Amino acid sequence: MSFRVVVADEAERNLEALLRFVAADSPANARRFVDGLRRRLTSLATLPRRCPRAPEDGRHGLEVRHLIYGDYRIIFAIDERTVVVLQVRHGARLSSTADDS
Repeated sequence: MSFRVVVADEAERNLEALLRFVAADSPANARRFVDGLRRRLTSLATLPRRCPRAPEDGRHGLEVRHLIYGDYRIIFAIDERTVVVLQVRHGARLSSTADDS
């Protein structure tokens, strides 16, 4: 059973910001790290419910889960046969809220 994985605009912006931040010290490490994050995103096409529910679960009626990669959380929602990656956040950040930007 395979799911389609869609990366929301906000999650793309998170990845781009992370790439710029790490690239300030090491462009090669930045590319490697973000490439690893993207591989984890695509892994959600198979068994996304293997990941635990996130603290954001239930907001706006969505089933929200997260996948950990290093110190980062990949926050996503499952809608029938589609996984929507909502955000990529550092794990030390508080849970996202409706008014986060």
